[in-house]
Amino acid sequence: MKSDTDEKLSEIVAGILLSGGIIQILFFVVEAFYSQFQSSRASFAAGLWIGVAVAVALALHMYRSIDRALEMEQEEAERYMRRVYLIRAAVIAVMAALLWYTKAGSVMASFLGVFCLAGGTWLQPLIHKLMAGRRP
Repeated sequence: MKSDTDEKLSEIVAGILLSGGIIQILFFVVEAFYSQFQSSRASFAAGLWIGVAVAVALALHMYRSIDRALEMEQEEAERYMRRVYLIRAAVIAVMAALLWYTKAGSVMASFLGVFCLAGGTWLQPLIHKLMAGRRP
């Protein structure tokens, strides 16, 4: 069971990275046609990949949290899952605040990067099929 879950987690992480790459490519294609975006190319890329890194960290944290919660009693697990959800929400808020304060990257692009977590979960079945076809 554990290796199956580890496999799914690695497929989700691959989906997160693939989603980030697709967004980056789409931005560069759009940016090529609209010159007003050219000054924000580096800011967008930095924000996007910071968000993608946070999305990967959130996926790993969720995996660990769910694994721990499964070993707890129901009421304790519910309290624990609420607490770790708030931690993940705080991480996203801190990321946005730091990017806004330091101007290290686009805050909006970082949110797109965080949303790659959803893209990774949607792409997981497709990645699983592709990887299953490559295995002996």
